[in-house]
Amino acid sequence: MACPFCSLLCDDLTLTVSGDTHRVVKNGCPQATSGFGRPYRSAPATIDGQPASQTAAVAAAAQILKRARAPLISGLATDVEGMREAVHLAEKSRAILDSADSTSFDHNVRVLQSRGWYMTTLAEIRNRSDLVVIVGADIVHHYANFLRRVIAPKHALHPRRRRARRVVYIGAKAAAPATTAALNIECLACDPTRIAEVIGVLRALVAGRTIHAARVAKARIRQINDLAKAITAAEYPVFVWAPAHFTGAPADLAIQAITRLVDDLNQTQRAAGLSLGGDHGGMSAANVCTWLTGYPLHVSFGAKHLDYDPIRYRTPRLLEDDAIDTLVWIDAFGQAAPPATRREVKRIVIGLPGSIAAIAANVFIPIGSPGVDHRGSLIRTDSVV
Repeated sequence: MACPFCSLLCDDLTLTVSGDTHRVVKNGCPQATSGFGRPYRSAPATIDGQPASQTAAVAAAAQILKRARAPLISGLATDVEGMREAVHLAEKSRAILDSADSTSFDHNVRVLQSRGWYMTTLAEIRNRSDLVVIVGADIVHHYANFLRRVIAPKHALHPRRRRARRVVYIGAKAAAPATTAALNIECLACDPTRIAEVIGVLRALVAGRTIHAARVAKARIRQINDLAKAITAAEYPVFVWAPAHFTGAPADLAIQAITRLVDDLNQTQRAAGLSLGGDHGGMSAANVCTWLTGYPLHVSFGAKHLDYDPIRYRTPRLLEDDAIDTLVWIDAFGQAAPPATRREVKRIVIGLPGSIAAIAANVFIPIGSPGVDHRGSLIRTDSVV
């Protein structure tokens, strides 16, 4: 069974089904257990808080959008098919299109747009990488199956390389994954808000420069130098990060430092990066929007031509500037409540039955979760469908 509740999209879960209850019994994680264990609820569509038929609710939502002068379609926690329809709806209603996950996703986009990067896939790491450097990503509380599925799988194309794989975590010692019988994880402890500095020093050491200091960002230079030697000796080092996990750190600088190190390494050897993120359809939203419009969200259909503005068309900025009169919020996973808006803003919520968001919605339309209530397609964290 495939799991839609994070962007790893693990496809080896075992579930039991009893009536309307699903229970993960093998290969689960906290997100999967919670998502599949969600009690089934049946609730009608509503118009101004009163029960209505689905047809009437859709018609009421259409009337609101017809009258809207500055609509925003956001949330976008849906699958590929749902996102395609969201783009078409934005085009028809001359709306702005954004997602709940775009703020953290933007850190990656800015680096990609400014410099480009070398990236890899989960399968490449599982089968070929001999050194994995996890940079600040919290894979203990998020992406818990990343170690089991990707870093230390039972089977791989190159068993010898998998057994010899070295894993190093850079970040706060308290956030480092624990060593297990199947996998030894080394920790290069540092101040997590200064990870960009550590990667910068690592890049200098890989280039053969001398650092005249004992520590940087509370990390020992000796440890960083040992890692630099391991990186240059590796056949295929991979650097893993999660933009949403650079809390308190300048995420753009950290990601740029990582990708520039990967650039340097590819002059003489093979190296790549992998970003973890885009949960609850966030990766699908960004990819589908790019396919259909050429832009990774933050796009407006309000003018005669598409207008892309990653600063002006962010959901928090639009709300702060009172720049919208209608909000369409899509959440098929029940993970992101719609943001507060002015009373004058019309609210259309398309979400799970029984959602508390229905209370404050002018129109509420219930939907199911892809992969649980109906079939669907999602895009994985490495952009694989």
